[in-house]
Amino acid sequence: MRLADRFDCFLIDLDGVVYVGESPTEGAVETINLLKKSGKIVIFLTNDPRKTAAEYSEKLGEMGIVVTPGDVVTSGMAIAYHIRNSYPDIGNKSAYVVGSSSLKDEIRLTGLEVVSGEDARRADFVIVGGHPEFHYEEMKLATLAIRGGAEFFATNRDPAYPSPEGLIPATGAMLASIETACGRKAVVAGKPELIMFEVALAEHLHRDREKFAIIGDRLDADVQGGRNAGIAAILALSGSTSEDDLEQSGIKPDYVIRDLRDLFKDAPDALSKDA
Repeated sequence: MRLADRFDCFLIDLDGVVYVGESPTEGAVETINLLKKSGKIVIFLTNDPRKTAAEYSEKLGEMGIVVTPGDVVTSGMAIAYHIRNSYPDIGNKSAYVVGSSSLKDEIRLTGLEVVSGEDARRADFVIVGGHPEFHYEEMKLATLAIRGGAEFFATNRDPAYPSPEGLIPATGAMLASIETACGRKAVVAGKPELIMFEVALAEHLHRDREKFAIIGDRLDADVQGGRNAGIAAILALSGSTSEDDLEQSGIKPDYVIRDLRDLFKDAPDALSKDA
């Protein structure tokens, strides 16, 4: 039996699975479109908070993958969802956001006022998401606000992500500097935390969890996230994780594939199972 036939819904990570940088991984476009043509539910999950769902859907569309913004869940969306549900009365409160303009837009949708400069020192919330312009001043302002009593959140803890240059620093690396400086740990929404899966699966709670699978390239985020959510975990060796990494890790996926093309090959040739 082909692996694609075992499941009705696939949660698919982006970086390292669908693409690396601006280039799709081998066979990703054709495989994803075939999954959708076969009637499978395909939801894209990304811990990368730098873009909105609309921006990611546009990027995928330019690669030739048929997708709408409703098919994409970002860690920025997940943290905004969590804040809205945990703090129903946040009118007149402010947030200092260490992150991209897209993440700031997500946080504004919660009703929080996004502040900067001296106002950031007195912010009620601090939300951290990785971005390439991360600066010491941001670390300082976030630390002062948190030490002053601000609620502390982050999109994810991924230490690095795959790029054409190799693995480069991600949100987790920047978050670690702020956590070290303020002496507190952030509440995180992205994979492997359940918050991300609650958002992704909100419209599919009536379905059998045994028919869901997550496909990702990270053991600590994607595979462990699948374990936490009670769904099957498929590791793709097209991004951050090598066979040596898998062998040395205590986190084991249900299935291992070389890349997305293996979903439509006969199981014995396409994957190994390590329950």
